Amino acid sequence: MNKNKKNPFKTPEGYFNSFEDKLMDRLSEPESTFSKDSAFKVPDNYFESFNETLNEQLNTEPKVIPLFSIKKVFAVAASIAAIAVIAFNYDWNSSNELSFEDLANTDIEAYFENNDFGLSPYEIAEVLPVTNTEYSDFLSSPLENDNLLDYLNENVSDFDELNFEDNE
Repeated sequence: MNKNKKNPFKTPEGYFNSFEDKLMDRLSEPESTFSKDSAFKVPDNYFESFNETLNEQLNTEPKVIPLFSIKKVFAVAASIAAIAVIAFNYDWNSSNELSFEDLANTDIEAYFENNDFGLSPYEIAEVLPVTNTEYSDFLSSPLENDNLLDYLNENVSDFDELNFEDNE
């Protein structure tokens, strides 16, 4: 068994020692092992009919392979036509610029509710403009105490921010 697994091919013992002797014995035999029938031989009347067969092959119409296939030309033309149709139908002068008016009020409220800006109510109050219409809107619809207390319980977590001084 071959212990060397890297090369699975092996030769018989003493093969190369007796190879020359075996080869010389076979070559020296009077009868050759090569068949005389399998030797190279020219077909009958080959050279007499050679010119005729050569002329026949030269006079046949050669096969012409075009460099550019018609299918490829049609494919390129179709793709160029498709690009041209798309380019002509595209509205190049459309202005789709978004403005603040395009946003829905619910989207703006959701943005402010979901993002923490780290601002206190006092800092927000300093930035917001106060106009007379806002006061009149507030005064025109009186609040009921129950609604106000429900709102404060749901939305205010730190009552110290409201600056109540023993007025509870």
